[in-house]
Amino acid sequence: MLRPLDLTTWPRRQIDQHFRQNPCAFNVTVPVDVTAFKSRVQEAGRPFVPVLIYVICTVVNRLPALRMGLSDDGQPGVWDSILPLYTVFHPETQTFSALWTRLGGGFDEFLRNDRADARAYGSSPDYRPKPGTPPNVLNISVAPWLGFSAFELNLGEGADYLLPIFTVGRYEESAGRRNFRTFGDAASVEWSVEQSGPQQIQARATVHPPFQGLEAVHLG
Repeated sequence: MLRPLDLTTWPRRQIDQHFRQNPCAFNVTVPVDVTAFKSRVQEAGRPFVPVLIYVICTVVNRLPALRMGLSDDGQPGVWDSILPLYTVFHPETQTFSALWTRLGGGFDEFLRNDRADARAYGSSPDYRPKPGTPPNVLNISVAPWLGFSAFELNLGEGADYLLPIFTVGRYEESAGRRNFRTFGDAASVEWSVEQSGPQQIQARATVHPPFQGLEAVHLG
């Protein structure tokens, strides 16, 4: 459910009004050290990409500033929670589908849901093979074959789309460390500035979702 914000007391109401009247877009790409993350996933015997998707959603669900949306009449609000909408690549046609899955009550349930959706819809060539995509989905793309130093995504008429979008590339090893690049939209950086001040934005970016708080995510 989208919980409307009280615009008479919301501290960001003037900022919201300004950028609604003057829409713009910018993108942020940051390198993230995933050495410990990858090791923990391997030790737990878990599949990497579903864990990554689950962790992204788990951390975003802890941050109201990353769960914002608009009501039918254009009023800003915060979703109670988000679900993942992730890409499934079809190598035979070089196309992809967008599939959503319910998180459930923990990672084991999410993994069961993910595998069930993969069996039911994973081979479909349709762009949205699973019906009933809810409005509170978080777009996540994982491209393990693609290494990039920067990534840009522009939504043509996306001024009213407030949820972040995550794109994760191939991790690379250097000096015994594994790093990959992750791309996020304006919401991630804006939250960092509000919480920590501009002087700490670089430090925040290196541990920003989906990776901050990984130790608190139970993988079974």
